[in-house]
Amino acid sequence: MIDFLMAAKRRTTIFRQLILNVMMPPIVALLLLGFLNFNHTKTILVEASTERNYIIGDEIIKVLEFHDVALNLIESKLDERMYNISEKIQNYVSDKTDMKELDLDEIQIKFGMNPIMEDIYIINRDGIVINTTFEDDLGLDFFKFGEEHEKFLLDIFDEGMYHSERFAIENKTKRIKKFSYHPTDDGKYIIQIGVYSSEADEIIDFIRNTTTQITKKNESIDDVQLFIITDHPFSLNNAPIDSGQVQLLFQAFENRDTLSIDSVINKRRVNYQYIYMDRKNTDLYKGSVIRITSDRSGDFRYLRNELIKFISIFSLTLVLVILLIYIKTKVITEPIKKLVSKVNRITHGHLDERADISGNNEITTLSKQFNRMIEELESYYNELEQKVEERTREIQQQKEEISAQRDAIQDQRNLLSDKNDSLESANGEIQAQKKHIMDSIVYAQRIQNAILPSDELITKLIPNNFVYYKPKDIVSGDFYWVEKIPGKSIIAAVDCTGHGVPGAFMSIIGTNQLDYAVRTVKAKHASEILDALSEGVENSLNQENATTSIRDGMDISLCIIDYKNMVLEFAGAYNPLYLVRNGEFLIYKADKHAIGSHSSYPDRKYTNHTIELQKDDIIYIFSDGYPDQFGGPKGRKFMYKQFREYLLEISDQSLDEQKALLENKNVEWRGQETQVDDIIIIGIKI
Repeated sequence: MIDFLMAAKRRTTIFRQLILNVMMPPIVALLLLGFLNFNHTKTILVEASTERNYIIGDEIIKVLEFHDVALNLIESKLDERMYNISEKIQNYVSDKTDMKELDLDEIQIKFGMNPIMEDIYIINRDGIVINTTFEDDLGLDFFKFGEEHEKFLLDIFDEGMYHSERFAIENKTKRIKKFSYHPTDDGKYIIQIGVYSSEADEIIDFIRNTTTQITKKNESIDDVQLFIITDHPFSLNNAPIDSGQVQLLFQAFENRDTLSIDSVINKRRVNYQYIYMDRKNTDLYKGSVIRITSDRSGDFRYLRNELIKFISIFSLTLVLVILLIYIKTKVITEPIKKLVSKVNRITHGHLDERADISGNNEITTLSKQFNRMIEELESYYNELEQKVEERTREIQQQKEEISAQRDAIQDQRNLLSDKNDSLESANGEIQAQKKHIMDSIVYAQRIQNAILPSDELITKLIPNNFVYYKPKDIVSGDFYWVEKIPGKSIIAAVDCTGHGVPGAFMSIIGTNQLDYAVRTVKAKHASEILDALSEGVENSLNQENATTSIRDGMDISLCIIDYKNMVLEFAGAYNPLYLVRNGEFLIYKADKHAIGSHSSYPDRKYTNHTIELQKDDIIYIFSDGYPDQFGGPKGRKFMYKQFREYLLEISDQSLDEQKALLENKNVEWRGQETQVDDIIIIGIKI
């Protein structure tokens, strides 16, 4: 067969023309017929499988509609209980100020709630769960569930009314759960009740069993899964799903249509059909897609056998036709060989050659016309040589014009080079100005470091201490301060408004006013020092003048330690004092008004806390820079609760080791995030 095809290539174009004109129409007709038959058979098989899947989908939808009715009956029984519990909790917490510190487990017991089936959540106006009996959801951001859910919570805050949702799938456990929302009287929080139902769980189990039974009834169906479309789609049967199928689920849900995808798994032809369920009367299944996995290996074997039969018949027909044409064309190709030989010589430049003329047939007529054409071609060739000469002269002239244009372009390049030199000079001036500014800020850092107390002075006045100090920029708005009064040592951690250069200016004012409060005013108690500091900061910033005042201030934790009598005095503005004693964590709260707000509240004084110390007590004072740092796997704040837990965890280490652990933890938590604020933490061991 190969020798035959090689011989066919050496034949004249008549052979190829006969193939095109005689063979191609029946070949195309056979191919088209086979293609249509193959596609028709394939379409019938696909439509039958698709129709079966739609019937299964309708069956599942009918089951779900029955379940919706059952869930409504269960919800009607839960609504009254959830409302009564929510009312009791709302009344109980109406006079509570610190919702984070509420013991919700105690409240569960108080109002007869089932700790296993019923949970309490406290949500602030930022959508954050700040307190809950369901620990996995602590810190959960409800606003990240989407704009629709964010608007839903904000509307509840604005309306101030109790609201009960229908059953929904819980984010973490994937169990069915009913939620209610009740805003507090002050409008700052929402009390959310979440209730599981064993009856509802049984309904979900019935759905799972239904999909399993469908698989058993149909041999060609491998699997039937019901997926709930959320930010992270999941199956009610906990079936695994890869990233590619997640995209298909979203596509079926967004287009509200059916998708069908074929795949080959372990040499089996598997079809995945995603059927969107248009559910309007339910919150639980309104975003649902059914995935039916079918084994179509039998369909493809049938199609393959049909294709093999068609190819066999087509190939046999093609061979017979080629043999017939080959025999017929051999009779008419010989007379053309001589003409082809002459043509080949002429095409290589021998224009004096002429074709032989013999006989009286179409080839003879063709040879005569060919000779006439060659004669005309020879005439055209001579004319062409003359025109080439003329064109060469024109090209030479154009070349000279191009050369002149090239010179003009070079002049433009020289002009651009001069412009670049000017830009480089301007850039040099900018870099010089930038260096001058940075030199000034670095010098400001030297001044600020000189104002801060030395390590030797701190150790002399406050033995057994560590100071973890990390400015956000070159200069800092956080600073620390120590002083000595008869029989006592004073130490403070201060957080000024802002950071960088503005914060550094405030830190200088704070240092001067603290010195003034102790040395000139002779304040002896922690609260008196803060009162004098607040008044001094206001006077320094001219905050009593409404036209020129600067509404800036500072937060502070200040301690006076009497080592002889083992007594500590503490006063604070926003920043508390933490005390670790015998493995227990004690918190002494600061006043909720900043340094520098004296003129707004002239009668308000800072609270003086007196604490009896014990040996090995560890005291921590700090700014908000450490707990406010963003980072971690979800890019969130470190938060005070985690900060307290970590201090308690490392409190049994040496002070130097604690400082190193705090610094390493901050670096690990921050990761690729930038530092958001200045950081200061002071630890003192008694």
